[in-house]
Amino acid sequence: MDLTDLVRRSLGDPLAEIAEQRSEPVAAHGFGALSTTSLRRLHGTTTAGVPWSFFVKSIESPERRPGLENTTANFPWRVDLDTYLAGFALPAGMRLPRLYHVEDLGADRHVMWLEDVRTADATWDLDRYGSAATLLGRLAAMHPATGPNEGLRHFLGGPVEHLFLPALRDPDLWRHPLVAAYADPQLRSDLLALASRIGSLVETVAELSHTLSHGDACPANLLVPADGSARFVAIDWSWPWATCAGFDLSQLLVGRAHTGELAPEELPAVHETIKAAYVEGSGFAADEVALGCAATLVLCGAWTALPLDRLGDEPTPALHELFRRRAGLARFVADVGRDL
Repeated sequence: MDLTDLVRRSLGDPLAEIAEQRSEPVAAHGFGALSTTSLRRLHGTTTAGVPWSFFVKSIESPERRPGLENTTANFPWRVDLDTYLAGFALPAGMRLPRLYHVEDLGADRHVMWLEDVRTADATWDLDRYGSAATLLGRLAAMHPATGPNEGLRHFLGGPVEHLFLPALRDPDLWRHPLVAAYADPQLRSDLLALASRIGSLVETVAELSHTLSHGDACPANLLVPADGSARFVAIDWSWPWATCAGFDLSQLLVGRAHTGELAPEELPAVHETIKAAYVEGSGFAADEVALGCAATLVLCGAWTALPLDRLGDEPTPALHELFRRRAGLARFVADVGRDL
């Protein structure tokens, strides 16, 4: 790979020369990070003082990693790359980051050299949530597909069955100070009651209209570009299978709740806003979108609402606040599921 050539292509300057370069690690997040072995930002300037930058993402099949064999069978580890290579059609207002180069390292390993999207200082208010949901609805309408959602079955039979549900069934979890302080007395029983309904909920969503979708359309994966080239640059595509109407709304709703940025009391307004906007964008029936959103919110979000991966961290005030908010998220999802 010729870095100088990549810099020249990214800048549109065939004479550019690299004066200096720096590499900085970037933290991975989310379920899709199972296939991400490293993220880094490689940037610098040319001899003319022009800045350049790439987002470099290394991916591999998680089945190469000891201990993950039972939880990652059929995991779509390269769907993000395949989406860029296929030139997946998107609605006006949404685009992909530019893919400048792919290194094939063999043995199910690749390195992607992507546009480092400079983002605007954008607030995720109800208008922005609505704009994102409208475009996700238009995306769904552009790509009708045949169900059922096989990926949902893989997810539920893999990480949910082998990792998340055993943790939620363990009484010690609910005695942990960070959980016991904020989880209401009924939360455990409500979540486990939902777990007993997984099979019927899967059958329910299988009867809905199906489309192709993003798969992890959380706000962190819908970048707002500073150059105004689109309303959103959609990154980290993670779901190659058919999904039901409303599927993308679950991650749009819970993404900032997972980070603690969205407070539990804000969830109902966001929930109603994105459902209405998705209906407007997609043309699907409102009741179908509501059912698809609610069912997949439970199937994909109930088991990860509590930050189980943070139980061993130092119990700082910030961590306590995160657990308070995530317990509120878990209660919201449990209530949505109870009304299904």
